[in-house]
Amino acid sequence: MFIERVDTFAEFQRLRTAWDSIYQSDPEAQFFLSWQWLAGALVSYPGEWLVLVAYSADGPPLGFLPLRLKTLWSKSQQQLRNELQFAGRLFWADYGGILCLPAHEETVPGAFAAYLKQLHWSHFYLKGFRTSDRRFGLFMTPFADERFIVESMTSRINEGETDNLVSPYIDLPDRFDAYLAEKLSSNTRQKLRRFLRKLESSPEYQLTTTNAATQARDVQILETLWSKMRSEQKGANTQRLARKYGTIVQRGLEDETCHLLILWHGDTPLGVLASFVDWDKSRLLFFVSGRDKDFRELPVGLILHACNVRWAIEHGIRTYDFLRGNEPYKYSLGATDMRLQYPLVRTQSGTNPNGKLDPGCIDEALRRADDFARRNRTQRAVAICRQVLATAPGHEAAQRLLGRLTDVS
Repeated sequence: MFIERVDTFAEFQRLRTAWDSIYQSDPEAQFFLSWQWLAGALVSYPGEWLVLVAYSADGPPLGFLPLRLKTLWSKSQQQLRNELQFAGRLFWADYGGILCLPAHEETVPGAFAAYLKQLHWSHFYLKGFRTSDRRFGLFMTPFADERFIVESMTSRINEGETDNLVSPYIDLPDRFDAYLAEKLSSNTRQKLRRFLRKLESSPEYQLTTTNAATQARDVQILETLWSKMRSEQKGANTQRLARKYGTIVQRGLEDETCHLLILWHGDTPLGVLASFVDWDKSRLLFFVSGRDKDFRELPVGLILHACNVRWAIEHGIRTYDFLRGNEPYKYSLGATDMRLQYPLVRTQSGTNPNGKLDPGCIDEALRRADDFARRNRTQRAVAICRQVLATAPGHEAAQRLLGRLTDVS
């Protein structure tokens, strides 16, 4: 089997037809491996990703593994190192995984792993690996090698209360009344019906769905309400994180994969909920929300999720996916659990093999070397130049910078 490395968006684009075909055929395919999601992430972060493509002889692709490439400075080793993650995490995807044709599952995951073992990286974080035990074993077995250490990681948030490797979801019936009757407790069902009646009978409240004319306004509402809800928790990072959510949702609205609901009280937005729609796999994935925490007349979050579930059922969607985190409110809405994997594969040394860099990060490495040089951290800049030259012998820019640095020293 032949593995091709793709690391430019133009090369990625030429894979679309094969990608969509495999996505539709693969029972383990999920939205964060879809063309639409990855195209938004990859075009936004050039030089920070690679896609592995599996082929057999001269035939069409058999599978894909999209990866994020990070370049970090190791203070302990005084050199750069590379980390790998799932590429969807560039756009904060909750899941990662491998796409492949079911008929080639026996060979594709292992071929990807064998190829990765030849690359230069120190850590491979497979956070949110959503896959069957079978495919997981086929991919992980080749890393049982004395050069690597494999660890099983945990992921908890909210001061340890929330397990972020649990992904609750609801199997939806074909009618909303059946959902209320079958998935909810009698207390929750009565409460929800009462609130929905109030919402639908009162002229004070309205529920809107984002369209082309309201897109810019509604994304700004999302950023504002999310920031107000999360400012104490996120501190100085609040606005940056809100803008990133806005960028991701805006992209989804533009390519018609994002469904965005807003609950209003008069002209005041009370809450907003953004989800992504996977029509191929009949799944609605709740992605981000924001709400006015000071409003007490209605449970805004509960109503938005209930209306989102109703919209999904009305559009023939079979699964409502809450993504990662076992927060209690998800179970009050009828969710059951799916477990995710989070292995870490790292080299014994914690550095790239032989100190060499991944060739995809050469430009980033030189940018860092130049930055160190400008800040008079000459030894760090020299170390990076030598790593670049070990990776790409004769690299002119690295030679020029190294010559300038060594002449000064």
